[in-house]
Amino acid sequence: MRDSGKLRRGLSPLASEPAGPRAIEPIGHTAIEPSGHTALSSPGGPRSQPRGGRCALSVVVPTRSEAPNVASLVSRLTTALRPIGLDWELVFIDDSDDGTPDAIQEAMLANAAVRLVHRARGARPGGLGGAVSTGFQVARGEVIAVMDADLQHPPEVLEAVIAPVLSGEAELVAGNRYAWTGGTSGLAGWWRHLVSWACKALVHALVPSSRRLADPLGGLFAVRRSVLEGVALQPCGYKILLEVMVRCQPSSVGNVGFNFALRQAGRSKADLREGLLFLRHVGRLAAADRGDVVAPLPAILASAGPAPGGSMSTTVIGDLSCS
Repeated sequence: MRDSGKLRRGLSPLASEPAGPRAIEPIGHTAIEPSGHTALSSPGGPRSQPRGGRCALSVVVPTRSEAPNVASLVSRLTTALRPIGLDWELVFIDDSDDGTPDAIQEAMLANAAVRLVHRARGARPGGLGGAVSTGFQVARGEVIAVMDADLQHPPEVLEAVIAPVLSGEAELVAGNRYAWTGGTSGLAGWWRHLVSWACKALVHALVPSSRRLADPLGGLFAVRRSVLEGVALQPCGYKILLEVMVRCQPSSVGNVGFNFALRQAGRSKADLREGLLFLRHVGRLAAADRGDVVAPLPAILASAGPAPGGSMSTTVIGDLSCS
């Protein structure tokens, strides 16, 4: 079902798409690319992965004005992944105009797993989803995980999210804020809870492929690189997981409950403008999905107990036209 002509006609492989930035080698050098992006990498790599070569896992983190959270995210993620013994990298895709790139570069000096791609002002198409799509293009991992920078996606739950994808049990696994093992305390106030549930119900009603995910509007997920290859994503706003589900049609998916915690620093970027982008994006995906509806498949349910929380980055970039 993933090879539908309607969705794949005219699409080029992920590795050969010309629009995105590429990692700059030799590692440790900085260069301004024609796209207006700055790519930086730190010397060496976790477990001495080859320069420019593949690794087992890439963690893609989009950022905008998240400087206070960078050091804690890098530290907790490093601690969480150390017992697994994987070759991995942490790729920040930054759209900030403040000190966030400086905070990331400071982390790079202390941790060889960290890389940075800074998207310059005026070269940030697609908002947060566009940043994640850029991360897909530069990531070296066979499995690519996506999480927010503000620690509302606890780094400690990432092992449970990536495990079924690494083992081959699932092609995509997403975090679930609504599971009995999870929690939605990060949705401050009754109004945000109501909006969240209403948006989930709307998406499940209009986009059949989304029903295989318990939380299709979350931002925590892991996917096999092979699922993304050959698919031209069209991100608009911050709901990149829904975009991946509809355009890529993974053959097997899983859901992992986690505790969505309160933001500890910075401000949420969700606003009315992002809401309008979301509605427009859902309309486009509903139309695309009707051409390739996949019957529900048995999902792999991985349970992760509530973990310490942090915060979430929902970046607001660009105008209301996402091409």
